[in-house]
This record gives sequence, C-alpha cells and structure tokens, in this order.
Amino acid sequence: MADFSDDRIADCHETFAMMDTTGNDKIAMNMVGTLFRALGQNPTEAEVAKVLNNPTPEELSTKQVSFSEFLPMLAQIERQTERGSFEDFVEGLRVFDKENNGTVLGAELRHVLSTLGEKMSEEEVENLLQGQEDANGCINYEAFIKSILMG
Repeated sequence: MADFSDDRIADCHETFAMMDTTGNDKIAMNMVGTLFRALGQNPTEAEVAKVLNNPTPEELSTKQVSFSEFLPMLAQIERQTERGSFEDFVEGLRVFDKENNGTVLGAELRHVLSTLGEKMSEEEVENLLQGQEDANGCINYEAFIKSILMG
C-alpha cells in the first residue's frame, strides 16, 4: 500500500495478528477501534463508525475485517487526524474561566468531560485530571492543555 512503508505494514500486521483470535487473518469488526488505538491513533467512536461504513450493532459483533481491508481504514484515520491547535483548546476552555485568571474549576471541567461530546468515564476523567488541581480545586487550563498535547 502506497501510504505505508514495508516496515510500517509489518508492524501493523504484527499488532493485527495479536487481535486475530481465530488465526484466519481477520479480526472482529468491533475490535477495529481498539486496533487503531494500539497503533497510535486516537479516533472518536464516530470516526471509527464512519470508516466502517456505520455498521449496525449486530454487524459490529458478527462481521470480521481482514488485514487487507483494515490498512485503507487505518490510512483514512491517519489522514483525518487534524485535532486542533493549542490556541483552539485554550479558546474552548476560556469560556469556563469565570474570573478571567487562567483557571477553571476542576468540578466544572469534570462535568464537561463526562457529559458533552464523546463522553468520558469517571475513571478516564480522574486519570486525565490527576495532579492538575490546585488547593482551591482550580486547574490552570493552559498548563493542562500543554500536558495533554505533549503526551
């Protein structure tokens, strides 16, 4: 495939093979998102559904995807990884900065992360915010965004 080097294809196939529970060079359709993430991507569930042509819950649990079908999907996910800039994220969180002092309430950020958009679980939110709050329960959102973008 033109999008990937031979080494990248071999690495992808090795990871794919680990999720191939039947040994037929196929994985369950519902494992495709997990495989994307194992290969360093971070698509939303909506992006995964789109690349799979919006399968029904039954199709997700019963259909399989071969490695040759998977590679073009991975290429599509990698092409659409435009996630926004640091400034975009700061602008988004500035809305919650009621005191205009560069901080947001941790409780408010927890609520937003667990209820809006692609909802995060309570555990995911706690892992993300661990060590970010000051003594007053506030989070410096610029430092928070930098820590996330740096990995």
